[in-house]
Amino acid sequence: MKKIIAILVLICSFQVKAQQNLTDYFTINVGYEYWNGNFGKIGTDLFLVQNNNNILTFSANANLGYMKDKFRVIPEVGAGYMFNFRNNSGDPYSSNFNSAFYVIRAEVSPWTITPKAGIAVLSIVELNAGYSFEFRENKDFKDMSGFRAGLIIHLPTQLF
Repeated sequence: MKKIIAILVLICSFQVKAQQNLTDYFTINVGYEYWNGNFGKIGTDLFLVQNNNNILTFSANANLGYMKDKFRVIPEVGAGYMFNFRNNSGDPYSSNFNSAFYVIRAEVSPWTITPKAGIAVLSIVELNAGYSFEFRENKDFKDMSGFRAGLIIHLPTQLF
């Protein structure tokens, strides 16, 4: 089932890219995640930038931390959309917010699904929050459903 979902996401991303003129680039992300405990987060993102500068994101991450006195790695995949509102009215107050992106994403681990919302500055520094819904219990972990919040830094690979 996991392979089928991964293949569908890959096919859909190529289909979306074929229908629009998208610019793609990869980022390496590092950050902090509160998820009924403290976790470091590391992974990669594929950003597909649309002509209107909105961004489709696909991610693969690992949450690293201690749970029940053992070091744990929780894998996670996600998909999201980063968008902003361009100001065409000439309003001087909202014209300064073109570099801020609003973020909507969903992340899936082997035990939970988490819808999230947040804000990103220049699509590099992202602050998000959401709620995890546990769909399968794991006896090695404590309850994984509940509030989640994170701070992520997306480092474009073009910098390296």
